[in-house]
Amino acid sequence: MRMPSHLENNPSGQPGLVSPGPVLALTGASLSAVGLIGFGRSGHAIYSDQSAGHVEGLIPLADAVLARAGAVPGDLAAVAVGRGPAPYTGLRIALATAQALGSALGLPVWGVSDLDVLVADAVQRFGLTAGVTLVSALDAKRREVYWARYRVDQPAKVDGLTRLEGPAVSLPAAVPGADLVVGPGSERYAEVMGPAVGGPQVVDPVILAHLAVRRASLGQDVSTRPLYLRRPDVRVPDLKRRVSGQ
Repeated sequence: MRMPSHLENNPSGQPGLVSPGPVLALTGASLSAVGLIGFGRSGHAIYSDQSAGHVEGLIPLADAVLARAGAVPGDLAAVAVGRGPAPYTGLRIALATAQALGSALGLPVWGVSDLDVLVADAVQRFGLTAGVTLVSALDAKRREVYWARYRVDQPAKVDGLTRLEGPAVSLPAAVPGADLVVGPGSERYAEVMGPAVGGPQVVDPVILAHLAVRRASLGQDVSTRPLYLRRPDVRVPDLKRRVSGQ
């Protein structure tokens, strides 16, 4: 299938930064979602409507977004995935799903931090200008947030941001201040973290795909190494202690 090389695959407006074809993006950070760019100017996105076990539904969501675009897996040129930070199990499943798709289809798999996606979305959504600082925050449970702090340098570019601090995990009150705070973590702890802007509150997989394309095109880091910022809640039983009766 011959793909048009217009702006939907080149949101930065720079020559040479055009996707080689359609890119499917998966994320399971705050809410499971799948997006697709390369079919239609604005891309396609579908979010899970399940409150629990949503990450296990990534493959059905991928099937649905491809069907909506009139595409099939063989049309894809790459897979993008949010690499967290996120709870251990959900992040592990999302990354494994993306890697399995890439392996089965013979495609590259590109990783992007979900925190980066939230701030890139906010810059475009609110028309933020150079010099504005933002904190991106995801709910980490245990009354903590995953966060990173950024500065807008080039508002017209999808990735025109500098990360100043993070990613890290801490109590909301310990997060450094910024002009704006975005993400589901800011919504939950607005009284502590403000000033929150009211959105984005979910990781947009279409923005994730665009960020992955830009970074891959520039030869930047798109590894799928997961951002685990603390140990998983599950603990392996001490079998030696159990057997010895101590």
